[in-house]
Amino acid sequence: MRTGTKTLLDEVLPEFDYRSRHDRHVLASPDVVASAVERYDVGRDASPLVRLLFRLRGLKVPSGSLRDALTGSGFGILAERPGEEVVVGTIGRFWALREQDYLERPRGLEDFHAFSPPGWAKGAMTVRVEARDDGSSTLVTETRVLCVDDHARRRFAPYWAFVRVFSGCIRRDFLGGIARIAERDPR
Repeated sequence: MRTGTKTLLDEVLPEFDYRSRHDRHVLASPDVVASAVERYDVGRDASPLVRLLFRLRGLKVPSGSLRDALTGSGFGILAERPGEEVVVGTIGRFWALREQDYLERPRGLEDFHAFSPPGWAKGAMTVRVEARDDGSSTLVTETRVLCVDDHARRRFAPYWAFVRVFSGCIRRDFLGGIARIAERDPR
């Protein structure tokens, strides 16, 4: 990532109530890491623990690329700089017992920004590859959530306190899986 450059996530969701960020140093060039992001398959490359976490939540372990897994589970692509960063987003009542019934895929960035019914929240997640001076890379995932109103914030807070640990585990796992792909197969 160019120094001083605003990230796409900053443009998509500059204000937020909740945030989680994870990163991993990868001993591969940014273009190799970007290729590994596209080749990563949750069903094949995720750890057994992560696959178990999906099943415990009542979700099918997604297969296909990370992009396919996200867009297949209610996220829409909101912004992208090919080879550098992709931002996906969803709108929902994430704390609902039947969360999948309360997710809405935004039709695009304008739809995402305009959404404002009370009692809902907007979530955005980025996967970003940043170049390092030594030719290696930093792989970053960051999640941000903006609650539309105080009611949604009160409902989301206990959910986030519980799910953040598991969500972080999943994100660190996929960063590690992508790093392994990039470091063992530098094209």
